[in-house]
Amino acid sequence: MVSTKRLGISTLLGLGAGILCWLGGAKAGISFTGGMVAGAILSRVFIGFVIGISGLNWNYLAHGALIGLMGSLPIASGSPDTRGLVMFLVFGAIWGLLIELLTTKVFKAPMG
Repeated sequence: MVSTKRLGISTLLGLGAGILCWLGGAKAGISFTGGMVAGAILSRVFIGFVIGISGLNWNYLAHGALIGLMGSLPIASGSPDTRGLVMFLVFGAIWGLLIELLTTKVFKAPMG
């Protein structure tokens, strides 16, 4: 059964991660189009949402990293170069891990 507390927290953390991802990329000199901004934010929101609804009973850090990696595949595949592709995948795994860590340990909304 899905915990509404866990789902809400992880989705909001995904939103925060998406905004930070966009701002961090802009600070690093990446020029974003409107579609890229929306994609970056929605990708991270999606990761948070999937973490919140997942019923997998794994190590929570591996769970977050894997969902972050998989959730970043659609946006990473649209990257114009290899650097962007790798950055989206690596940072997706990191954001997924952080979302899961904060949701589970800081906000006390553990997995299933």
